[in-house]
Amino acid sequence: MRFVTKKIKEQNSDTIICFIFEDDDKKSEVLKYVDELSNSEITKQIYEYKTITGKFQETFKYSINKNIKVLITGLGKKNEFTKQKFSQCVANATRIAKSMSKNQSIAIEVIENCCQNTNFETKDITQITITAARIGLYEFNKYIKEQNKIETLELLSANTNPEIEKGAETGAFISFAMKFAKDLINESAQIVTPLYVANLATEIAKEHKLEAKIYNKNQIKEMNMNAFLAVAQGSVNEPMFIHLTYKPNTTPRKKIALIGKGITFDAGGMNIKPASSMLTMKSDMAGAASVLGIIQAIAKLQPDIELHVISALCENMTSGSAYKQGDILTAMNGKTIEVDNTDAEGRITLADALCYADKINADEVIDIATLTGAVIIALGNNITGVMGNNQNQINNFREISERFCENTWQMPILNELKDNLKSEIADFKNTGGKLAGTSTAAWFLSNFTKSKSWMHLDIAGTAYLEKTNKETQQGPTGVMIRTLINYILS
Repeated sequence: MRFVTKKIKEQNSDTIICFIFEDDDKKSEVLKYVDELSNSEITKQIYEYKTITGKFQETFKYSINKNIKVLITGLGKKNEFTKQKFSQCVANATRIAKSMSKNQSIAIEVIENCCQNTNFETKDITQITITAARIGLYEFNKYIKEQNKIETLELLSANTNPEIEKGAETGAFISFAMKFAKDLINESAQIVTPLYVANLATEIAKEHKLEAKIYNKNQIKEMNMNAFLAVAQGSVNEPMFIHLTYKPNTTPRKKIALIGKGITFDAGGMNIKPASSMLTMKSDMAGAASVLGIIQAIAKLQPDIELHVISALCENMTSGSAYKQGDILTAMNGKTIEVDNTDAEGRITLADALCYADKINADEVIDIATLTGAVIIALGNNITGVMGNNQNQINNFREISERFCENTWQMPILNELKDNLKSEIADFKNTGGKLAGTSTAAWFLSNFTKSKSWMHLDIAGTAYLEKTNKETQQGPTGVMIRTLINYILS
């Protein structure tokens, strides 16, 4: 998809999206433009006939002529306006506008000075506009012959300026990273094997001039990643371990290691999942897909940080060679794990990935993983659990997540949780029962990193939606990509 910033009268799309607040008579420049084209008929529809009043996500379609159609979307009350509500309105409006457009192009208004008494920056609103529009337009239609694609999104403003251009550039690369991740998650597990993802990582490294280290099974064994290898041993598809590095042209001000959980299919191992629970388990590599999307965006945006992307890739299958309950595994750092449940495999692979990241000596380590069902019980499907050992890091991250329309909530990691994982024959068990499952899993992970700025994102509830919400359609969401990229850039 192509993104273009344009002055209002330069637009070439056949469908224009503009916005109004509830019971507010102030017209934006875009609304004035389309009203003029309609010989003031749109003004009559809004202010005289009350066809649309501006309530949140209310929409009104109007055909000016055979070549131009308008979709007016309500933003709700000004004093209740938030960036997240705006993002939801944009996503909803672009979904509707797609069905209206015939020339595969949509124009959308960039809201400037959108609300009194706010500190909304124009570049933030522009970035949100693009990312939300692409969320609304997203479809995985690789295997569908008849498609109605929007090829161009025009961003309309009274005067294009550097703030709009910068926001549009960042939004374009973030939205690409989200689409990349969602496409990879949507692809079937018969295609997306560990080797497939490793080969894809190699291609990404070549395209973006990144350093790449791709390790096969024998090399993984040489590095003593025996915990990771145990999870992989039940599958005919051998494990792979990937490490891509972006380095700026100048001395980096910070070094960040970003780890994505990479279970390309999770059958649960010997503790096999029920059939219904396996339907979406191709999405258990959402973390790996996300970090691969993120490093591509970072390579384009070229900040002065050094970014390392890491993922331990394997399938968790059941077979005669699969690892079993009661097995004792030794991680890369020498700590031992008693396998209490083979379906708690993600934390075992992450244990070795975190140990590997220690060798990078990064200033910050962040892992993103579809880790626990417990986080869904605690926070539902729209809030990501955040845990870690550095409160400043967590505070900064959560502030950015709110700024860019993603919900997060901090969960505790208490030392008392070690009792949940007590083993009589090893350093830890890999599960600790039903209580405090999300925090217990995070405590387990904390034993495999030496970083003083480590953060864990549990996206088990937010990475894949069973039902469409106000912003995102059913399926993979690309959650936390917006926040992580903006966090890295900050």
